[in-house]
Amino acid sequence: RFGMLSDVHNADREPAGIRYYRQSLAKVKECIDRMNQEKLDFVIELGDFKDQDAVPNEANTLKYLTDIESVFQKFDGPTYHVLGNHDMDGISKQQFLERAGNTGISPTQSYYSFNRNRLHFIVLDGNFTKDGIAYDHGNFHWEDTSIPSVQLDWLKDDLKSNKLPVIVFIHQMLDESKNVKQAVQNAPEVRHILEHSGRVLGVFQGHVHEERYNRINGIHYFSVNAVVDGDGPENNAYMIVEVFKDGSLKIDGFRRATDHEMKI
Repeated sequence: RFGMLSDVHNADREPAGIRYYRQSLAKVKECIDRMNQEKLDFVIELGDFKDQDAVPNEANTLKYLTDIESVFQKFDGPTYHVLGNHDMDGISKQQFLERAGNTGISPTQSYYSFNRNRLHFIVLDGNFTKDGIAYDHGNFHWEDTSIPSVQLDWLKDDLKSNKLPVIVFIHQMLDESKNVKQAVQNAPEVRHILEHSGRVLGVFQGHVHEERYNRINGIHYFSVNAVVDGDGPENNAYMIVEVFKDGSLKIDGFRRATDHEMKI
């Protein structure tokens, strides 16, 4: 059982549309307080952890990151991050990774894997242009997202490294259920690698700020509601995911997050 949330977008700025940036600290505190009441194996956030000012200021952007990380780290157990495109608004990947710790993982690694309780978890980084250039200080367009060949080779090797059931986390979408512009551009190639392994149960994604479900060739793809969207604590969104011995998945959703069962 693990806790999960996405698209926190923490920043000290006025609301924009339905994004209430200043409420994210309190929303994440509520989430972590609840997670600490449960006996969970870890908590993970699926990217866009912080945001920036309407007129970018690097020092402020870094403060928004360290402020939300201090709340996130109140969880009494392992914590993990997935890089989202807004995490490189105004700063570099390295600046983010140095301030947002992943338990047992080197701060030089933007994609990585770990084992927990007879399961293998993989975190992917889709924050590269189609030419393989890493996102850095806003040098990107959110539709230009790709997983470069070096990471694909790593993924193949990692999947071969053990025989455990696998769950994958990524910020951008690996399925094009509604809008191909919101998906990793080489998503079909990534899905082929996951399918070929025969051991991937599901993929959890953020980015689109709404719940979406898709099933492709036996693998569940689930996109998660955004914490930042909506005024007031009632519009928070976080969940607990339970993985059963038969490979089925169950989501216990809180606030705007809803319950789901995904059978094998």
